[in-house]
Amino acid sequence: MISAFSIIETIVGMAITAIIMSIIFVVFSIVTERMIDYKNQNELICDLNRLTYSLNKDIFENEKMTVIDNEITFKSYSGEIIKYNFLEDYTLRNNEIFIDTFKIKLKQITIDTVKSKSEQVVFQKLKFNIEVNENKMDLKFYKRIYANELLNKIKD
Repeated sequence: MISAFSIIETIVGMAITAIIMSIIFVVFSIVTERMIDYKNQNELICDLNRLTYSLNKDIFENEKMTVIDNEITFKSYSGEIIKYNFLEDYTLRNNEIFIDTFKIKLKQITIDTVKSKSEQVVFQKLKFNIEVNENKMDLKFYKRIYANELLNKIKD
């Protein structure tokens, strides 16, 4: 007589293995889903950080800023033009060298002129109402307006 497993022992072993494999599969799918959500959220935060950095840089390094509908144009001292186009689901930054894409939805652009508390310095206030991760938030940027620009506006 040769010692071996009976059919019942083999079926019980296969059933236990199937139960363990199904538990592992469920846990793996939950972990994978959470990792994908984390990756998407991290990409949105990175896009928001890149957009705010690019806008701050363009505001402070360029001479003139104009806003027309859902487009902002910056003109540098050397004549270089940078455009931001706010489309339905994303934002494009168009430079002469490359185009950068941000997955950020713009709801509204508001531009206003404000003075400092001492009323000696004038700023252009650029306010964006954006939607990130189904949350609405405001981004505010300020560009100083110098005396020569104010005098040119008075002449016009």
